Amino acid sequence: MLAITKTTKRHLLIIVLIFIGLSSLRILWLAYFLPSNDQPSAQDGIFDMRNQFLSDNNVFYLNGEWLYYPGLLLNTTKDNPNKATIPLDRTTLTIPSRDSKAVTQQFGTYRLKILLDDNDSSNNRYAIRVPAIPTASALYVNGRLIGKSGEVATNLNSHKGQAAPYTVYFTEKESEIELLLQVSNFDTPTNAVINKRFSFTSASAMTHYQTITELSLATISVIIIMYALFSILVFLFIYRKKIVLLFTVGFLLPLTDELITYNRSILDWLHLDYIWSLKLSNIVYLGASFFFVQFMRVLLVKYQHAKCFRWFSTFYALGTLLIILLPIQWLHAANLLFFILYIVSFLYVLVLALREYVENQKTSAFIAFTALGTTNGIIWGFIRTTYVLDIPFYPFDYLFIVLGFTGYWFKRFYENTQRINKLIADLQKDDERKDEFLASSTQKLWNPMNKMITLGQSIYENPNNLLISEDKHNLKYLIDIGRSMSFTLNDILDFTRLKEGNLYLHKKNVSIQGAVSGVFDMLRFITEGKHIQMTSTISRAFPHVVADENRLIQILFNLLHNAIKYTGAGFIEINAHIEKNMAVIHISDNGLGMDDDIQNRLFSPYEQGHVDDEGIGIGLFVCKQLIDLHGGTLQIQSIPNKGSDVIFTLPLADESTVVNEALCINQEDDSLPSESLKPDSTSTVNQFKILMVDDDPVNLRIMRSLFVSTEYDVTTVTSSEKALESLQQHNWDLIIIDAMLPYISGYALIEFIREHYSVLELPILLLTARNYPEDVYTGLAHGANDYVTKPINSLELKVRARALIDLKCSINQRLHLETAWLQAQIQPHFLFNTLNTIASLSTIDTNRMIDLMHHFGEYLRASFDVRNLQRVVPLQDELELVRSYLYIQQQRFEELLKIEWDIDENINIEIPPISLQTLVENAIRHGILKQEGGGTVCICIKDFPDYVAISVIDNGVGIDPSTLAELRSGSNPTSTGVGLRNTDLRLKRIYGQRLNIKSIPNEGTNISFRIPKN
Repeated sequence: MLAITKTTKRHLLIIVLIFIGLSSLRILWLAYFLPSNDQPSAQDGIFDMRNQFLSDNNVFYLNGEWLYYPGLLLNTTKDNPNKATIPLDRTTLTIPSRDSKAVTQQFGTYRLKILLDDNDSSNNRYAIRVPAIPTASALYVNGRLIGKSGEVATNLNSHKGQAAPYTVYFTEKESEIELLLQVSNFDTPTNAVINKRFSFTSASAMTHYQTITELSLATISVIIIMYALFSILVFLFIYRKKIVLLFTVGFLLPLTDELITYNRSILDWLHLDYIWSLKLSNIVYLGASFFFVQFMRVLLVKYQHAKCFRWFSTFYALGTLLIILLPIQWLHAANLLFFILYIVSFLYVLVLALREYVENQKTSAFIAFTALGTTNGIIWGFIRTTYVLDIPFYPFDYLFIVLGFTGYWFKRFYENTQRINKLIADLQKDDERKDEFLASSTQKLWNPMNKMITLGQSIYENPNNLLISEDKHNLKYLIDIGRSMSFTLNDILDFTRLKEGNLYLHKKNVSIQGAVSGVFDMLRFITEGKHIQMTSTISRAFPHVVADENRLIQILFNLLHNAIKYTGAGFIEINAHIEKNMAVIHISDNGLGMDDDIQNRLFSPYEQGHVDDEGIGIGLFVCKQLIDLHGGTLQIQSIPNKGSDVIFTLPLADESTVVNEALCINQEDDSLPSESLKPDSTSTVNQFKILMVDDDPVNLRIMRSLFVSTEYDVTTVTSSEKALESLQQHNWDLIIIDAMLPYISGYALIEFIREHYSVLELPILLLTARNYPEDVYTGLAHGANDYVTKPINSLELKVRARALIDLKCSINQRLHLETAWLQAQIQPHFLFNTLNTIASLSTIDTNRMIDLMHHFGEYLRASFDVRNLQRVVPLQDELELVRSYLYIQQQRFEELLKIEWDIDENINIEIPPISLQTLVENAIRHGILKQEGGGTVCICIKDFPDYVAISVIDNGVGIDPSTLAELRSGSNPTSTGVGLRNTDLRLKRIYGQRLNIKSIPNEGTNISFRIPKN
């Protein structure tokens, strides 16, 4: 604990020393430019400098009492034609003034007479620095106009505000200088008050002053622009993250703010009036502060997710909106709020930066240094504004900020470099351990795999086994798959041997034709269902090659396997010719091909041609190494979406050593048409129908063999297009889809299915090669119900498939129960009351009795129609049920119940059964009939381009707020609203939307929903 305390004290001491150092440097800069203490003051409009000496380093402030002529624009006091008869209305004002109410006129003239020493040696060249005066000014010296900002006028139409500071140089031989400053302000509520200082000195002193300001500003501008350009280059070529652009904007905005502050005339090229120029400058300043807070937040390690930063962003955005919308009169009042926002946000960032530094975050020292420099600048900016200090641009704050950020980035770069070096060392060790693990694991896997292949082969060849034809065929596939896996294991072993340099070849004269034919037979099971024709055009008379036969088979297997894997349909052709005593073997296909980037890294270990490759990425690397050991070369030429050409060479055998033997190469057509796996003809109606979609026929055979034919009716297809055709032909209980399908991916197929079937209507089981969260999330986001990863575990596949099938069955049963529940909502007293009404009418009006009996029969028939068990029914069927119900109720309640119909013509849609009738019944029972005078029910059905809107509106008693809240929340009260909740759930399940219920107690209820059009 003591060590931590000492460290904290040391950090705090460093912070205090840095702040003192920054403040001392600012004081020295200020002291250098402050004028001497022997400053005269204007008295009654006269600035007496007869006892002062103008030097190259001395600047005088024209502070004191100026004469002010309100409502008059004078260019000289000697030329006033009314002077003899009308006395000038003048007053005395102190400049700089802190009283905004001292000037009541929107225009006027300030007058000051400067008395100089006759013996002054300033060469009669003088300069005056006029501050930014709200909002237009014109300076006359002894009757001559020598400078202005904006256009001074006596009316709003002629006035043009600018409020830009300017410096004027003039020559005057007389010892008396009369200054007339015309001002007008029709833009702001502060009138023509002057709250800043005028500077008067010799021309050489002012030039010195201006030169320092311009050089400082130019230097900082160049540094900041270079830093911004560097950030842009980093974004373009190194680190494409938006935070880098945030740094760029965060530096350019403060620079823009400084340029506007020291020379507002740069806004003239935008051709904005004074108000929008002022708003733009405020937005720039606000944006500079906001971006500084934002990229400081990003650089903070521990506190970058603090909640206050989100509040700051909101306030800054609100401030920008206020600047744009508020009139200029209110904007001046809002500046105080903006200043408070600046101070609070900057101090908050400073506190967090210092806390990180104190907590011994080494990298945060530079961030703390930057925050200190910025805070120091804010404090001194406030002091300068409060005490009206006019000093040249101070560049060191920006230098410290740039140095702080530079140090931060260099420190981060150094730490990242150290971390990368450590990672490289760790990766090298892990690579060595990985190779050892691969070698040992392969040895352990190869033996049991070989035993499995041998055992399977013996069962397959045993003439006494009782396997049915299909099981025997599946066993043959199992043996072929094992052989394919054994080649992969051999590749791993060879890879480790090649790296260790202890792989040896057993070369002999080998027939290339025989090797090709054997590999074709090995790979024949892979091409089933892919419409790939593998052909060899190698001449029977082609000479032998010198090679290790096992290695040659391995080379051909890997190369042809790759060609098959990336060729959905088409051809794979192999031929050979002789060139420079070498056999040149050429394998071409019209598959997916590869781009230049993939080809450049194709022969690196663990590199794969495509991200969905199920291999481990060492096949081509092993092939190239083996060919090199044979004394040949390997080249691959490929064009995306057009195919690949693989060319490798092997040395020819000496003809004198070749044993003459009869070559018998079966060149039968190697085209392998796809086999559509159809379910057995013995399937029954009780079977569950499963559709499997996978571009690998082997996977399809294996998965299909897992489901008992007496219980499951399985259909397999190898493409998304065939799956879409099958969807239109049959009703399925489950679809199993591979994620990586050619042309139309499994994700796209799922998305298409979900456009027509919900997740409850048709469950989908996704097969994915990877178990990474992003892959699983993508599948589920597109609409899959569940997923199984490859390699497939048979028990897992069967259990998950059966669970989804059972889920669908349960949903169907629930639909039937829902319909039965709705039918059960027909209250017994409704039946009794209807029958009583019929009995009463039998003695009063037999015609009405007959009509009522007819509609009552129609109502009962429609209520118990078997079609109500369907998902949706035609709208007209539902309307017939509603009309029968309403007719019965009108006969019972007569004038208490009024019905209005507002239905567009030619509406042809389907809706859930007994949905509209439920809403109408609810409106009558719980709305109209609950009030003494009855009411009106309106059934409104409107046709829109994308949907049909259905509404049931009544002017009954309404729904009390508590019940309405329960209905909207979807809670499950047991007292009321059973029919509404049931309809609401069905709409949500089918269309993904709920009932829209609006109700006002004692005024009525409006219940509506939408049926989307397909």
